[in-house]
Amino acid sequence: MVVAAFDSEREFQACFDSLQVEINRRRGTGEPVDAREHASGRIYEPGYLRRAANGHLVMRALRHGAAGPWIDELELPTNMSVSRAERQPQ
Repeated sequence: MVVAAFDSEREFQACFDSLQVEINRRRGTGEPVDAREHASGRIYEPGYLRRAANGHLVMRALRHGAAGPWIDELELPTNMSVSRAERQPQ
């Protein structure tokens, strides 16, 4: 579950620390706390969602045989690339 997004590591760390303190306080006072409850964070590069959406679009296009030169203009996620092999007509 996404709880918050931050513009700086300092803001993230302050929120993360306060969440950890709150979870530990609740566990320490005997409140019912799910054993899987924890605080964590992930860093996404700027434009991550746009590149992910482009990657989904490319995969759908390839599955449907609708690939074309327009794919070369899309910025793709860092874990994805598209190559094309063509041969000259004889």
